[in-house]
Amino acid sequence: MSEETEHDHGEHDHAGHEHDYEGHDHEGHDHEGHDHDHALIVDRLPEGAWQIDPASSEVLFKARALFGLLPVTGAFERFTGEMIVDPEGAASGRLVVETASINSGIRKRDADLRSASYFDSDKYPEMTFTLEKLEPSGEDHLNVTGTLLILHTSIPVTFPAYAIAHGDHLHLEGGVTVDHDVAGLGWAKPALVGKRVRAEAALTLTRVI
Repeated sequence: MSEETEHDHGEHDHAGHEHDYEGHDHEGHDHEGHDHDHALIVDRLPEGAWQIDPASSEVLFKARALFGLLPVTGAFERFTGEMIVDPEGAASGRLVVETASINSGIRKRDADLRSASYFDSDKYPEMTFTLEKLEPSGEDHLNVTGTLLILHTSIPVTFPAYAIAHGDHLHLEGGVTVDHDVAGLGWAKPALVGKRVRAEAALTLTRVI
C-alpha cells in the first residue's frame, strides 16, 4: 500500500478513536449520551434478542507501516449484526462487515485495500465474525469465542470483552489481533503494512425482544 500525506476523509478523525480494551475505564464511559448512572458492568448478558445500532458503534482496525514506525488506524463504516441470549445466559450471534467500507483516511490506500491484493471486496464483499460462546471469566470481563471469516479463511479466535448493561441497551467492547498469513491475506510487506493487524469493536446493541 502506498503512503500519502493528503487525507481526504476529513469527516472521520480515526486518530481520536483510541480504545484501550485492556485497561478501559468503563465507569466513566459515556457512549452517545446514554445516562450511565444506572449502568452496570456485567459478567452475564441479559436474556433477549439484541441488534447492533451502527450509528452508536465502531469497528476499527490498527496496524503499523514503514517497518513498524508509522501507525495506521481506520474504520469500517458499514456493518450489521445481532445476538441472541437464552435464559441460561448462552449467547450466539454475528457481526457482518462490508469490506468495501474501509476508511483509513487516504483514498489511494483504501483503493489498495479494496483491491484483489487485499480484501478483494468485489469477490468477498463481507467479512463475518460468528459468536459461538461468551462466558464469564471470573474477573471484570467476558471470554469470547468465535470464528472470523476473512476471504475464504475461517479463523478461530478467543479474546476478552467488556459488557455494560443499561436497560434496553447493551454495550460490548473487545479486540483481537490477526496475523495476515493465518488469514490468507498475504499482506506482510514490512515497508508498507505490518504482519499483524488489530481489529477492535465498540458495539451498542438494542433489545428487540
